[in-house]
Amino acid sequence: MDYTTDDLEKAVTMFYRTEAHQQAEAHQWLTEAQRSPQAWRFVWELLDPNKSSEVQFFAATTLHTKLMKYWNEVPEDHYELLKKRILDSIITYAMGPKIVLNRLCITLSAFVIHTIPTHWPKAFEELVSSFQPQYLPNVEPERVIWILLEILTVIPEEFQSTTLALSQRNRVRLVLQQVSKDILKVVEMCLLPLPEAGFDMSNLTTYLNASRCASAWIQLGGLNIDECTTVINLLIELTCFVYWNKRDPEGLSCDEMDAIETTVEALTSIIQHPHTHKYKNHVLKYTAQILYSFDKILDIERNQQDMNKDIIATLYGLIIAIGDSHSRIFIDNLNSGNEGEERISFTLLNSILKCSSLPGLYPIDESSSTLTFGFWYTLQDDIISLDSSECTQLMLTIKPYYRDLVCIMLTKSMFPSVDDNSWSLDDKEVFRCYRQDIADTFMYCYAVLNLEMLDILNTKLNESLEEAVTSERNGPIQWNRVETVLHAFGAVAESIEYENLYLPKLMNTIKDIPFNNVHVRVMATALETVGAYSEWLMDHPYLLENVFPLILSGLANPEVSTSATMALKDITHNCQKYLTPFADHILITSQSVLQNGILKLAECRRLMYSIGRVLSTLPVERIMGYLNMILAPTFDDLQKIVSAETSSSTTSSLETKLKILAALFSSLHVEDQEKVDQPILVVMQNVMPLFRSIGEKYCQNQEVIEELSVVIKYGVTTLKDDCKPLISNVLQLLVTIYRECPQANILIVAKTVLIMFGRDDEFLTLNQELLREIVGTTLQMCTQYGSCSELSSKSDVLEGFFSLLATLAKKVPHIISGSGIDVSAIFQCAILCLVLPEIQTLKAVSSFLVHFISQSRDTSQAEVVQSYGESLVLRILMNLGSTAPRSSVDVFSDIFLALNKKYCDSLSRWLNSLLVQEGFPSPRISSQQKDAFVKSVLKEKANKRKLCDTVLEFTLICRGILKPESN
Repeated sequence: MDYTTDDLEKAVTMFYRTEAHQQAEAHQWLTEAQRSPQAWRFVWELLDPNKSSEVQFFAATTLHTKLMKYWNEVPEDHYELLKKRILDSIITYAMGPKIVLNRLCITLSAFVIHTIPTHWPKAFEELVSSFQPQYLPNVEPERVIWILLEILTVIPEEFQSTTLALSQRNRVRLVLQQVSKDILKVVEMCLLPLPEAGFDMSNLTTYLNASRCASAWIQLGGLNIDECTTVINLLIELTCFVYWNKRDPEGLSCDEMDAIETTVEALTSIIQHPHTHKYKNHVLKYTAQILYSFDKILDIERNQQDMNKDIIATLYGLIIAIGDSHSRIFIDNLNSGNEGEERISFTLLNSILKCSSLPGLYPIDESSSTLTFGFWYTLQDDIISLDSSECTQLMLTIKPYYRDLVCIMLTKSMFPSVDDNSWSLDDKEVFRCYRQDIADTFMYCYAVLNLEMLDILNTKLNESLEEAVTSERNGPIQWNRVETVLHAFGAVAESIEYENLYLPKLMNTIKDIPFNNVHVRVMATALETVGAYSEWLMDHPYLLENVFPLILSGLANPEVSTSATMALKDITHNCQKYLTPFADHILITSQSVLQNGILKLAECRRLMYSIGRVLSTLPVERIMGYLNMILAPTFDDLQKIVSAETSSSTTSSLETKLKILAALFSSLHVEDQEKVDQPILVVMQNVMPLFRSIGEKYCQNQEVIEELSVVIKYGVTTLKDDCKPLISNVLQLLVTIYRECPQANILIVAKTVLIMFGRDDEFLTLNQELLREIVGTTLQMCTQYGSCSELSSKSDVLEGFFSLLATLAKKVPHIISGSGIDVSAIFQCAILCLVLPEIQTLKAVSSFLVHFISQSRDTSQAEVVQSYGESLVLRILMNLGSTAPRSSVDVFSDIFLALNKKYCDSLSRWLNSLLVQEGFPSPRISSQQKDAFVKSVLKEKANKRKLCDTVLEFTLICRGILKPESN
């Protein structure tokens, strides 16, 4: 297609100024234009200063895109002309529009990355010397400096995003690291205060851009902290200057805040440099300087009624980054005996503790206390990893901080005493996540304090309840103080194993809380706490009588039923052998709640799981009695649904019933049951006709079949060997559904059955018949689809199919070899499926092929590989050359590796015969590169990582993303 400037201008106008569907069409057409080789011509026409800014921006963006993705289209003898044109365009647009100028600067940076060090070895020297105000008299001096800093800033960013060959990337990285010191000198010159006047707020833009440039180059990794002494001092001084000299006494402007954020980002990059920890004295020196300079600002902001959240987050973010990145240095200093070093460490801890205790409620009043969580974890984790004697001493040193932290977190995690309807849903969700982070932090505190923390919580809980009693006489109960302590107790449950002093007190206290007189959140948190201690209760079963009344009363309360069903599930799972005395009460209450229909689906499933666990403790006769009572309504409903006309409501109801039934099937199993059939077996035998009716009627409905599959799978896996009387019926049901409508869920159940009973001679014939049916139906399905897109619509089925075959090949290969299936047809189907774009399907297909190829000589299937191996290699090469997603490189590398191990000579012959074709698999790759690829592939028989690198480089060259290196 011929792209004219008029058509391009019209398309750009359409993109910016029309309706959504026209915008989409214009975008697609413009994207195709950018990909075309003609783009190298028309960009310069569209960069005409007389064009609209939208057209100019499209041209600049196109030029950058071409440099990024199609560099291979630029002949080497055009490099100098291209550079001159980009530089001329930058000068033309020096005064704007800024959006176009910025894109051109990025474009020049991309050009630099591609041409250093070979074609433009003195790029940085020439850039710095060219963009000086005296050489561009028609451009404002400040704009010249802006352009230079913009170009320099985006070079490291372009390096990270540009695709280069590994050797070229290493060479470019080396050059960038070598010039980083020179770039830093340029930055320092831009940051230097005037000799007599100091910093000048009128130069704020230059300071900001210089700080951004410093941050970008420091993140590149070529500068150590000892080389950044001058710039660190300048950045700290500049941050303080901007804050104390803000134009508006009421607060910082956007530009001023941007400048501070950028200077601090640069300081953070230096502090977090991987080598900074080697320079202990520098770290301590700058930590002291930062704390001294910034704590003054933070103290002022903390005490203001309207805190500047941005400045607090920025400065505390740096301080916490220092502590987090170099905690070992500060830990060593805590007991170093050096008063100055100890003081720095304690000052840092106090500063971070102040951040944790920022006044107000998160995230409404403050937004920075969340920054500290990672530090408190790192601090205790690093100390715990030390030798025991050193660890013990340091634990004593930091305990006061963690004691304070516990009390601070109890306050910070507290709900408002009165429900605040002004909170948005987002704020509520953020606060929920914040409380979860606090819960994690409580675990770190427990690692330091142990029983001392439980003592603090026990004291706080008693104080809160006593206060609640007092408040009840004089006014509303302060329920949030009780709730936050219960939340803390629940948070540390996972860390506690054997504790017999404070937790029994907790369980007794929970029993006595007047839940009817406090906010419902107290009951919800109490239930969550009880559930969290379900494993501990297993060793203290006498306390179950304290918690079951709370749990069972919570089941009937819609406001806490989620917490109640979760607590019941945890306790019935962990304390099953102690449930018998409570069984009747639990089962009767559960049945009543289920019949009332007040529970949500997830709650019903959890409750039914708990019912299964409780029933499993009873004699079979009693189990069957309860099952008849509990399940009768469910099966009556199922029978009515199956008999009724299909509708969205009946389908939804059917799915719900099956999900609830699956929960019961997953948990009801009587141990050591010999004389009487398992209850689930009896139930399944009775309902198999109903399941068959569901399967036949709803075989086309994947959602229903998924739930039916889950029920059957849970039934089989729970019963294990006891399900043998059902196997014949189960397999017939699977075949019936799969014949009518192949779907992945059926394959999952089939895989479960085949693996469980694959080595059982009693079911060998049935298993092989099932496999033949699945293979035949799947292959027939594949023949019905004539294109990749049609086949892709069944990718989930194909993924399940090849996952099944791969698992069977690995665990029970005799089922495949003895079933009489056409393995050559399956092998060809696998080759066909390699065209699919779905990565998970490709992985399943690859897994089957790898296992098949690896076992083929042992299972007399070598002839299949020899017959179709060349077709397989052809498909892989075509995929690598153009069609497959780049993320699938590992998948194809696995197949190459398997072929190379078992069929090295054949693989060599296939690769050479296919790649000798000119222009295959891509005209962009040369014969020499193909030869090098073949040698590299055949060389690797074990190192998958190296093979993946080889295949990826081959792919990128074929697609023009990576330009071949010159010899």
